[in-house]
Amino acid sequence: MMVLTNRFMIYCLIVLSFSLLAGQLGLVSLVQTTFSGLAGYSIAILGVRYGIEFPWAPLIALGVVLVTSIAFGLITLRAYRIAFIMLTLALGQMVWALSFQWSSMTQGMDGISNIPVPTLAGLDLSQTREFYAGATILVILAFYAAWRLVNSRYGLLLRGIQENQARMKAFGHPVLRARLLTFVLCALLSGLGGILLAYQVGVISPTSLDIGRAIWVLIAAVVGGYRYLSGVPLGVLLMVTLEAVLNQFTDRHLIVFGTILILVILLMPNGLAPWVEAAWVKIRPRLDWTGKSPGNPLRGGEK
Repeated sequence: MMVLTNRFMIYCLIVLSFSLLAGQLGLVSLVQTTFSGLAGYSIAILGVRYGIEFPWAPLIALGVVLVTSIAFGLITLRAYRIAFIMLTLALGQMVWALSFQWSSMTQGMDGISNIPVPTLAGLDLSQTREFYAGATILVILAFYAAWRLVNSRYGLLLRGIQENQARMKAFGHPVLRARLLTFVLCALLSGLGGILLAYQVGVISPTSLDIGRAIWVLIAAVVGGYRYLSGVPLGVLLMVTLEAVLNQFTDRHLIVFGTILILVILLMPNGLAPWVEAAWVKIRPRLDWTGKSPGNPLRGGEK
């Protein structure tokens, strides 16, 4: 159970990076798992091949993600809608192909194992419970930072760009710079998730970069409700639980996940988050003894 919980925490970071781009800028990026995979490979190569461990290995890994995301952003962010999706898909597949063809560095399909796990602030991350404590702190900080971003003037700028980019340019706002900065920040967030995933699993292989992982993240975001911060944990929880159950019966997960995606798009286009919000609004007054207005703390930057 604790292993699944740690997996839930890690993928919350990666799905959050996707949801921020899709919900705030309308950018459906299929390259977020590529950034997490690049960070994981960087951790593995630095630790196993060169003996570079914490804190330098994670810092260098995030540096690799930073440089790569800037390059990818400059290539993709001048495109829109389907063109942007296809460019991110192509770039992600190029990195995936490189991960098993450059076998002298990545060990090909065998991957890199025995990734050294650090001790951080007295927490031995090789221990499942202590890893959970560290991951929980990072996830809480990430969601707090995301909440501050989407409810700030910068978040308002991003939603304005999504609604009408030409108008925002006419008002003198740096549209491309804002899009690039957000793309890079979300890439670093996904890279952080990739670092945690490499430390938790102890092995990295090309499967971390394939299209199946990107589709997994997309489905989790859509099912939960990518326009809502509360939709991220809802979607990830559903996907992690389903994956754990399906592993006992079949390895054809994508068939089930694809069916769920179709049903959600047809029946609940905004995902599960609005349903949970509506239930919260009904329940909260019964829990509020002060008689004050309950408010709506779950929403994060809805259009």
